[in-house]
Amino acid sequence: MAGYTKLFNSILLSTVWDLPLPTKVVWITMLALKDQHHDVLASVPGLAKAAGVTREQCQEALECFLAPDPDSRSQERQGRRIEAIDGGWRLINGGK
Repeated sequence: MAGYTKLFNSILLSTVWDLPLPTKVVWITMLALKDQHHDVLASVPGLAKAAGVTREQCQEALECFLAPDPDSRSQERQGRRIEAIDGGWRLINGGK
C-alpha cells in the first residue's frame, strides 16, 4: 500500500539526530512505514531488513525509542518515541 509521510526539517535539530546512524535509519524507516493510526506493523527482523540494518542494530534502536528521553522536545510519556503494540509499535507522537 502506497503512503506518504511528512518529514519536517526540525528532525535535524532533534535528539534523534544525535543518535548512531543505524538508529536514525530505523527511525526514518518507521516514519515511512507507519499507517494512518501511526502504527508500524512489523517484526524486528522485518523492520531490520526494511531499514537495511542488522537485527541487533534494529533491536538497539527500538530499545532507545522505547526508553525515556529527558532531552526530547516533546515530554509526552517522558520523551518516549514508541510503544509496543500487538504486531509492532505505535509512534507516540505520530500525529505531530
